[in-house]
Amino acid sequence: MIKYKSVKYIFIFRLLLIIFLPMTILLTILEFYAFNKEFYLIEFDKYNIYKTTKMNKEDISKVADKLISYMKGEINNLNITAKINGITDEVFGQREKQHMIDVQMLFNRGFKLRKISFIVSLLSLFGITFLAQDRKRELFKVLLWAGIIPLVLMIILFILLKINFYKYFTIFHKIFFTNDLWLLNPETDVLIQMLPLGFFIDMCIRILTIFIVILFADVIISYFALNKFLN
Repeated sequence: MIKYKSVKYIFIFRLLLIIFLPMTILLTILEFYAFNKEFYLIEFDKYNIYKTTKMNKEDISKVADKLISYMKGEINNLNITAKINGITDEVFGQREKQHMIDVQMLFNRGFKLRKISFIVSLLSLFGITFLAQDRKRELFKVLLWAGIIPLVLMIILFILLKINFYKYFTIFHKIFFTNDLWLLNPETDVLIQMLPLGFFIDMCIRILTIFIVILFADVIISYFALNKFLN
């Protein structure tokens, strides 16, 4: 009975690790890019955002700082003024501010999910280490599957995004937002002028690329480690 319970718990810990370890890694990479000021500045230059927004580099850099701080939850509003086409004005309209409230809430949920995922992953690792008879072999076996399954899914997602990014970008918004505030006007709304579709394409491609590389490395290391223990 004790052995049966151990096998049962090990199976549960395996399943939890396969789900939550990749989630922890993915959300960590997402956070890095979402709050990476240097990435924003590179994208602003790439898409000539200064011309589109009619704002100079200094002002748009300050707006980016405020935007990142808001998404982190460090400030509680986006009441920002800057010179737009030479005239000092409010940067974001009411619709943009309302949408960013939803975005901030989504990031807060992401923070909580990442913390939970990390804790569950850590507890699962300890659980497997404590219960398994052959600890190293069991750990590398579960790490192998924690790499293979999301790796296949991410490669499929990467291909789909390459084929039609806008389609899946729209699906994402319809799933995670309960309103249409995310549908902004590129002619008048500074938020979408600052962060055009190309910005999100570049961010997603970078995030998925790094995630796939990490998963691939995990699969390779785990595979060779298992072969070593099996031989």
